[in-house]
Amino acid sequence: MSRRPGASAVPGPVPAAVPVPSLWLPMLRLCLLVCVPVAVLASVAGAVVAGWGAAGSALGAALLVMAFFAISLLVGHRFESASGTRALRAFLVTYVLKVAGFGAVLLLLGRPGWVDPGWFVGSAVVTLIAWQAAELAGFARSRRLYLH
Repeated sequence: MSRRPGASAVPGPVPAAVPVPSLWLPMLRLCLLVCVPVAVLASVAGAVVAGWGAAGSALGAALLVMAFFAISLLVGHRFESASGTRALRAFLVTYVLKVAGFGAVLLLLGRPGWVDPGWFVGSAVVTLIAWQAAELAGFARSRRLYLH
């Protein structure tokens, strides 16, 4: 009995592949597990060093950064099974809406008097770096290639 090239060595039906688990929600969980303690520490440090305004500024900035990036991961989860072009469009539209929306809110609300700009910017930068490091580690650990 000769086998044709590429045929299975085991006779019978080929078992179905195991579905690949979602990457997006575990990535969100990982990023929040890293960034929430960073936000709490920045807020406590602000309270101890410069008072409640600094604590609120640090916490507010960290929450703003986490919300900005969490939206992207939730969009990734929602459009995970969509075609590459459709998912890319969803990410692009979401990014534009996030930048315009967050920018408009910050411009329209203005800066409240209690906000400490130094603590706000410092906490935002530290939270951003922590989020990006967690995402990078999470994607590297997932070992998925997106080459479509």
